[in-house]
Amino acid sequence: MSQSTLRQVLTIFETAVTPLSLPQIARQLDVSPQRLETMIQHWVRKGKIRESGSLTECGSCGQHGACPFVMEMPRTYELARETDVVSLHNIGLACPQSSTK
Repeated sequence: MSQSTLRQVLTIFETAVTPLSLPQIARQLDVSPQRLETMIQHWVRKGKIRESGSLTECGSCGQHGACPFVMEMPRTYELARETDVVSLHNIGLACPQSSTK
């Protein structure tokens, strides 16, 4: 039985060694970037994938976003590691009813 396209998206991230862009994955799966974005957002909400940081300013000239030496790169995504996830209990946002006594 073959994997669903949604599961294939996650599998691609599980095997990737570098962050991936939407166009790369869309070409690989032969789907539209819009459809792929919806699938990626599903995995982002589930905590399996996260958006990678992208450089949009260098921080040296103070022009925040208007620096002529830095261009905005396409968004990239990567597999969220367990070390990236912050427990809701650790930051005090867990439901008090769910704690064990």
